Amino acid sequence: MSEPLARNAALVARREFVERVRSRAYVASTAFLVLVAVLLALVPIGLRALDRGTVTRIAVVAPDDDLAGRMLAVLDSTLNLPPEGQDPAKWEKPFRIGRSPDDATALAEVQAGRLEGALVASRRDDGGLAFVYHSRDLASSVRTQLVGFGALSVAILDWSQTFPDAAGVSAFHPPTYDTVSESSATEAGRPIDEQLQASRVLLATLFIVLIFITMIIYGMWVASSVAAEKGSRVMELLVSAATPSQLLLGKVVGVGAAGLLQYVAILVPAVAVTAVQGRIAGFVLGADATSGAPLAGLTLPLLLAYGMFFVLGFLLYAFLYAAAGSLVSRLEDVQQLAMPMSFLSIAGYLAAILGLSSVDSPVVVTLSYIPFFSPFVMLGRVMVGRVEPWELGLSVALLVLSIALALWVAARVYAAGVLMYGQRPGVRSFLRAVRAPR
Repeated sequence: MSEPLARNAALVARREFVERVRSRAYVASTAFLVLVAVLLALVPIGLRALDRGTVTRIAVVAPDDDLAGRMLAVLDSTLNLPPEGQDPAKWEKPFRIGRSPDDATALAEVQAGRLEGALVASRRDDGGLAFVYHSRDLASSVRTQLVGFGALSVAILDWSQTFPDAAGVSAFHPPTYDTVSESSATEAGRPIDEQLQASRVLLATLFIVLIFITMIIYGMWVASSVAAEKGSRVMELLVSAATPSQLLLGKVVGVGAAGLLQYVAILVPAVAVTAVQGRIAGFVLGADATSGAPLAGLTLPLLLAYGMFFVLGFLLYAFLYAAAGSLVSRLEDVQQLAMPMSFLSIAGYLAAILGLSSVDSPVVVTLSYIPFFSPFVMLGRVMVGRVEPWELGLSVALLVLSIALALWVAARVYAAGVLMYGQRPGVRSFLRAVRAPR
């Protein structure tokens, strides 16, 4: 590169840098990102603060009083260990463990929500112990694994009680630990097995990721398309031929249909190949090749639920992306103004992924009704948990009402924004466009 060319490039770079840093949009977006980063850093502390006041109630069921006493003592000592530096006298135990007279009573308490879990113990023919843990968590949850560790400790203590006074120790028979999730998905009224549940969790993760990616990509398509038409002055002609609501709806439907066509063109071959990968593996690798069943948990109702939440979630976010695109005069400003919607979708995505291990928790259930989060969270609940018809209907109804409200707000912003040129996009321009008389 010659010296004059390098000097000119440096001058251009300096000018672009100074203009960008001095702009109000840059300062506002930077302050917003700093605030979001600080809040995200404080999330673990907030979760610990919320979790500190919660108490997990677990009942134990045993065939005799001695074993019940061991279970109560061992589970309390293993699950209620005070953190380092914490005063035991002031520390509240996170697990409250009691005894239930029989497994039927304990199971009814779990299903009614009065207990978070019930650990049922029985004696095998070889003298070892068999445990069954009924809970409202999935088998992969941290709480279920902690109870399993406590059950192993109970079995070790129970075995130590058989030590004879003389030499010789009987063989240790490892306990069995089975989990039954009272909140997992069902088929024909019965809980699905663990393998099918794991397949559902994998599919739910895949579907949530797909919805998140497509909302970001196709939402930006809508915003960029509106900004491009506004920058080329084509929008002035379109506004004179149709109402803002018609233009907005047509823009969202048109871009959404193009995105959906591309989406289907990518997804269908991938699903088809995945469905027949066992035969392909047998042909390529021979008859001894083995393959899993990644689509074992996929059913038509789940596909319909995924398609419904994908379409409704896209409409909700696309209307807001279109409104954001109408407020800018340059394509470079689209991403900054559309950033809040991106953070909303990121929050919904994270809530859904983290909530897959505890789909019945109050926080996850509440988020599944909030429109900006429900396309992610309620889909996760439908995939891996038990959702009553009224819960699904309420979530969809709130989502549809939010779409209608978003269309009304976006149409007002769109009508004023498409004719705004040379103004800095920001919160004030957004609020002024919403309040503008029609």
